[in-house]
Amino acid sequence: MTPEIVQRIDAFAYRHRLVEVMRAPVIAIDANAPLTAAAAMMVEKRVGALAVLDDKGRAIGLITDRDLAHHAARPDSLSRAVGDVMSRDVASLPPAAFIFEALTDLRRHNTRHLIVADPANQVALGVVSMSALLKLRADDALLLSADAEEAPDAQSLKDVVAALPRLATALMAEGVPPRQIAGALAAVLRDVYARVATLAESLLLASHGPAPANWCFLVLGSAGRGESLLAADQDHALVHDGPDDDYPWFEKFGLHCAAILDQIGIPFCRGDVMASNRECRHNLAGWRKRIGLWVASDDDVALLNADIFFDFRPAYGDPALAASLRKLASELGRAPMFLKRLAASIGKFEAQLNVFGGMKTKAGRLNLKRGALLPIVSGARVLALSLGSNALETELRWEAARKAKRVSADDLLRIFDAHDMALRLMLAQQLADIAKGRAPGPEVEVKRLLDFDQERLKDGLKIASVIDLIVRPALV
Repeated sequence: MTPEIVQRIDAFAYRHRLVEVMRAPVIAIDANAPLTAAAAMMVEKRVGALAVLDDKGRAIGLITDRDLAHHAARPDSLSRAVGDVMSRDVASLPPAAFIFEALTDLRRHNTRHLIVADPANQVALGVVSMSALLKLRADDALLLSADAEEAPDAQSLKDVVAALPRLATALMAEGVPPRQIAGALAAVLRDVYARVATLAESLLLASHGPAPANWCFLVLGSAGRGESLLAADQDHALVHDGPDDDYPWFEKFGLHCAAILDQIGIPFCRGDVMASNRECRHNLAGWRKRIGLWVASDDDVALLNADIFFDFRPAYGDPALAASLRKLASELGRAPMFLKRLAASIGKFEAQLNVFGGMKTKAGRLNLKRGALLPIVSGARVLALSLGSNALETELRWEAARKAKRVSADDLLRIFDAHDMALRLMLAQQLADIAKGRAPGPEVEVKRLLDFDQERLKDGLKIASVIDLIVRPALV
């Protein structure tokens, strides 16, 4: 995508999520109903597609007006059952997904309708259509993710990664909130991870044949949470359903993925949290053992690995395996002593205010990742685990804690303000550093900030410094 296209992006599709635009509830029809009944229902409801649901409310098929038009050419076929002709390759996304992600998925599946499903149980919540989304001022210029999906090689993916700062600049100029910019960047990065996985899989298919078991490539950390900025390194893992805990095929796959990601501008993880690492590749039984070791340990490294892991999201492969792993992780992660150790570890983050209330700077810069983001993100994760919530985004995790009366509305306002402030200042600094040819990082140059922003930042650092004191009493 050229700089000119990125600069012309209509920010609407990066600003709004499917929950805001989906048609709900889902209009469904029985799989045994004839096509004539489907046609009558579409006319009555004024819709272009009907869902077919199983007994748990999950979408197992879609029948569209195009399907009916095709069969209308042969009137005798209109007596056939909906289940005989429906499409079973149903595209779905969670309600928190951005509109541009839906456009990418619709293009990927070559379809015009998509199911919005609960990420925890895949129950269908609503439907969105291509025509409705296009009416909301979105077009192909939005689809940077499509560039990743269609990238023929690593160089093309490198171009996508290189375009992310221009995308962030365009969205900031449109006034898109920082949390939503971070979500948009993360969504594009997940599509990059997915394409990297397909390239690695192709290399192995040519040299070693197909995988020995079903598998799913997972993205962890900030990209998994949907909160990426412009200095992310690699965080990924793999789950499979083979009887053995690991296979040479998956080791080679992990090595290929890590090498390609580094080649395209997403550097190796300094903590080795990558599928190339044996500890990051398991079947479900192996992951049960690995998570169990983290839960039982009070080692700082084990707690850090657990922190990163619990933010995983499927990038490529069998999503059912990721869903099974999420259920397993949620069950094991609710252990009371583990949650208390995680909460206590939040207080170990380096404070960025001194005893006199001044900011601790080094060479004129302040580390906002340590001083604000990590405490806020970690606190939200601990509360989500304690509640059994499958939310991944920090905002949604804190909101779940407020609804459960684990945190006050006043504290939540200060936490959200601190989170927004940290994301905005870090992103602005990263863009400024990139423009000067400097590697982006988590530090911000304090003298660049207005006096008003400096005072707000101090308040944000204060609330971040007591996140552990907010979280610990909430672990009931």
